[in-house]
Amino acid sequence: MSGQWAFNQLEIIAEDPDTHGAMFVPVVLGSNKTTVSVGTGHTEYYLLYISLGNVHNNVRRAHHDAVSILAFLAIPKTDEVHKNDAGFRRFHCQLFHSSLATILESLKPFMTKPTVALCPDRHYRCVIYGLGPYIADYPEQVLLACVVQGWCSWCTACNNDLDGLGGPRSQELREALIDVLEPQVLWDEYGIVYDVVPFTSYFPRTDIHELMAPNLLHQLIKGTFKDHLVTWIHEYLEQEHGKQHAAAIIADIDRRITAAPSFSALRQFPEGHGFKQWTGDDSKALMKVYLPAIAGHVPLGMVCALSAFLEICYLVQRSVINKETLEAITTAVDRFHHEHTIFQTTGVRAHFSLPCQHAMVHYRELIKLFGAPNGLCSSITESKHIRAVKEPWHCSNKFDALGQMLVTNQRLDKLAGARRHFTEYNMLDGPLLPVGMEAIRLDLDDDDDDGAADDHPATYVVKLASRPGMLLKNSILVY
Repeated sequence: MSGQWAFNQLEIIAEDPDTHGAMFVPVVLGSNKTTVSVGTGHTEYYLLYISLGNVHNNVRRAHHDAVSILAFLAIPKTDEVHKNDAGFRRFHCQLFHSSLATILESLKPFMTKPTVALCPDRHYRCVIYGLGPYIADYPEQVLLACVVQGWCSWCTACNNDLDGLGGPRSQELREALIDVLEPQVLWDEYGIVYDVVPFTSYFPRTDIHELMAPNLLHQLIKGTFKDHLVTWIHEYLEQEHGKQHAAAIIADIDRRITAAPSFSALRQFPEGHGFKQWTGDDSKALMKVYLPAIAGHVPLGMVCALSAFLEICYLVQRSVINKETLEAITTAVDRFHHEHTIFQTTGVRAHFSLPCQHAMVHYRELIKLFGAPNGLCSSITESKHIRAVKEPWHCSNKFDALGQMLVTNQRLDKLAGARRHFTEYNMLDGPLLPVGMEAIRLDLDDDDDDGAADDHPATYVVKLASRPGMLLKNSILVY
């Protein structure tokens, strides 16, 4: 982590004689809900992931176990009568923060006093831990920052004019306002949830408002592009041409999308972009072909607004961002804010006080603090769901599956550790069979219709059942 936030933490550590010279290890956290079954058996889990800020972004994005499961968080539920009760919502929020504080309690002594740790290069160093950036989508960001839904978790801009004036939020400002203002004023004018204590209040050198990481997936790719711009363009077509004619125009847009030629890193959409369930990869792929597909069907201002937004997306997704890139991002954001007013003049939108779009205003400062945002995106935690939750759940018997899933994850972690240990000592290089032992070749039937076999041995894969089959009462056993 090469941003200014890490250097600020190092300066604080260096000023203390007890911690001077220690290596700073920021703990990167991320939480996200995932659903493993729908319908009457609706089952969801709330996972908390952990990583270290000392690893490179490309290692965290890749599937190299740089991100691990830390905990399964509780999901409190109640009946329909009390679901929207203020007391239950307060309990839900405080339970979340108290759970995080309890889980991280074991790290607290080593945030003020260094401890000796073995590093991956097999050198022992004095390290001091600290809470680093938190990966979360917008609903979790307001939950973490104790902010009212619809407000910004980074600044105090009013929720009905997010792009207006507003200063930075901080824990110090929050506590000062709580001491002097009434609860209703805090809620209405500052968007502060006063009766919930953030988990960062229990740890040194932490401010939850400074630890909110930018989220490329939910703020830009799925938020602004898929949920906003694509939807607004469809609404404009229906408003301008009527539903029947708009459907014909959208069909022509799909025809243009399907006509995109085959090319490296360019995905094909044989059925257009009218799929019901979008993924982050779907949105990323559509961004590459959507701009030329709508040209001529919508006003030039909408095309320019989409062009400015795509420029922002591709700039902030770079792995290396310098001063010139930051200036280009700022210019693109200003151009997008100038061009997207066409959605307001055409009557598609009444205002643009949208937290996902407003987040782009803070990207310049957030990149300065934490570096390239592609290493702190919620796509990292969502991709981890597949191996950590979905596959272990499907391998369980679906009854009290949490314990079985935990055992599966423990075994997978041990196998991954063993493989790295064997690889380090070159135990997996070369043939795995003992020296002098030849591979057994299967004799092929001469009557096989496939013709003569070549000299290369065939590779056979046998997949066993994930669990034993049921033994029926009248089954005949043959030994």
